Amino acid sequence: MSEAFKILCVDDEPDMEVLIRQKFRKEIRQGIYDIYFALNGSQALELLNEHQDIYLVLSDINMPIMDGLQLLNEIQKLDNHFIKVVMVSAYGDMQNIRTAMNRGAFDFINKPIDFDDFVLTVEKSKREIEMILQQYKTKKILEAVKDDLSAASEIQKALLPKLNGNFKNLDNLKVASYIKPARWGGGDFYDVFEIDKNRIGFIIADVSGKGISAAAFMLLSRTTVKIFSSIYKQPSEVLNAANNYLNIDNDNSMFVTLFYGVLNMDNNEFTYCNAGHNPPYLIHSDGLTVMEPTKNMALGVFENLPYSDIKISISKGDKVFLFTDGVSESMNEVNEEFGESRIEKSLSELHNESVMDIVSNMTRILEDYKGKAEQHDDITMLSFELI
Repeated sequence: MSEAFKILCVDDEPDMEVLIRQKFRKEIRQGIYDIYFALNGSQALELLNEHQDIYLVLSDINMPIMDGLQLLNEIQKLDNHFIKVVMVSAYGDMQNIRTAMNRGAFDFINKPIDFDDFVLTVEKSKREIEMILQQYKTKKILEAVKDDLSAASEIQKALLPKLNGNFKNLDNLKVASYIKPARWGGGDFYDVFEIDKNRIGFIIADVSGKGISAAAFMLLSRTTVKIFSSIYKQPSEVLNAANNYLNIDNDNSMFVTLFYGVLNMDNNEFTYCNAGHNPPYLIHSDGLTVMEPTKNMALGVFENLPYSDIKISISKGDKVFLFTDGVSESMNEVNEEFGESRIEKSLSELHNESVMDIVSNMTRILEDYKGKAEQHDDITMLSFELI
C-alpha cells in the first residue's frame, strides 16, 4: 500500500472534524488519506512543523488567535514549497477569498460546505500536489544522473594524456593534443605511449554513437589496442587481434574507426594501419600531403578481417596532423561543414608553426567557423613532429 496522503484541516468549529472524518471514513480506513485537525492557525503551524509531509491545508478564514489569512502568510514563509492551501469561508466573504487567492491560495470552498464539491476539490488538489512532487523527484534524479555523468566524463578525460610539448624525456619529439566532447561520454579518444625504448605508438579513434555504451567501448578499444601493441610488432597485426577481440559479445554492434601508427625513433620510420579513419596529413616545410589511406574496415564490424600497413619516412621538421571527423564535419550557423579543404588550407598556412601552435590555432579557427552553432560531434586533434 502506498503512503497515505496527509491533509490538515484548520477550523474553529469542532463539528467540522466529525463531518470530515465521517465523509472520508472509507479513505481513512484504507490508508488513502491521513487527516489532521487544528482549531486555529497557531495550532496548524505546530502540526506543519511536526509533520513536514503535510502538503494540503484546508483552512477557514475567520478563526481566533491566528486567522486563515495570517496562516497563509506564515505557510509561505516555511521551507516547504509543496504545500497547497485551500481557503474555506462563507460565500458572502468574497473580499477575504479574493485576498487569499491574490496571496497564493490554491483554491477555495464556500460555506456551508457542499461535500461533493469538497471531495472534488481535495482530489484535484491531491493530483496537483502529487504531480509537483513527482516532477521534483524526477528533477532530483536527473540532477544526480547529470552529476554522475559529469564525474564520469571528467574521469574519462583524465584517462587521456595531456600532451603539449616534449613527449616524456624525448627532446626530439613534440606532441600536442586537443579533445572537446560534444556532450558527456564522448566516443573520440587518442593516446601516445612508449612501446619499447625506441618505438612510440600513436592512436586516434572515433567510436560509433555517444553516451554510456560509446564511452565504455572507447575505453575497451583503447585498452585492447595498447595491450596487443605489446604483443605484436606490426600495427596491422595489432589491429587484426584488436578487431577479433572487440567482436566478442558485441551485442550492440559497436564499432570504432581507428588510426594506429608506430614511430621508430632510431630510423624515423613511421608504420601505420588505418582502420576506416580519416587519413592524417603529413606537413613538410614546403606544404602538406594526405597520408595514403590503408583500405581497412573499422574495428568491431566483422571478425577475421585482413589489415595492412603502410611505411613512410619522416624527416626532421616534418609534422603529422591526425584528427577525427568532428573537425571536418564541424558545422557553422548555416549548416555548412568545415570540410577537408578548409583543414588543408589552414594547415598550409600554419605549416611553419610548432605542433602546439598548429593545434591551438586549428582550435581557434574551428571555434570562429562554428560561431554560435551547436557542436554535434566530438572534436579531437593529435599532432607530433620530429625536431
